[in-house]
Amino acid sequence: EAPPQSVGYVPLSDIKMDEPELSEADRLRAAEKFMVVGDGSAECQGCGFTYDPRAGDPDYPVAPGTAFAELPEDWRCPICGAGQEKFKDKGKVVAGFAENQGYGFGTNTMTGEQKSLLIYGTIAFFISLFLGGYLLN
Repeated sequence: EAPPQSVGYVPLSDIKMDEPELSEADRLRAAEKFMVVGDGSAECQGCGFTYDPRAGDPDYPVAPGTAFAELPEDWRCPICGAGQEKFKDKGKVVAGFAENQGYGFGTNTMTGEQKSLLIYGTIAFFISLFLGGYLLN
């Protein structure tokens, strides 16, 4: 009787897996850049102080026209002394590709909340208009 033939084994470390190619949708999703609309102001979450880049901070001194993101790292809230990490940016994020914001009827520059309000407000208006027709009888 012949000896059993051995099967060749390959260590797992030697197996190379092909990276799956990204679908077109995944590639576009990764390239999507959201547009942020704002004037560079930020609000302190501790005391409510709002940094206005048009005024700057004469106490530090920070020149007028300096956006919050461009402030020196040691700048602190002039009211409560909180660091920059306690500030919340007052800009709003507009969904969609930044290069597409100029197209359409102006809805491309709306935030998600504004679009929802427009959609559901329109639906509520037409439902009330429809139901109002029954009241005329």
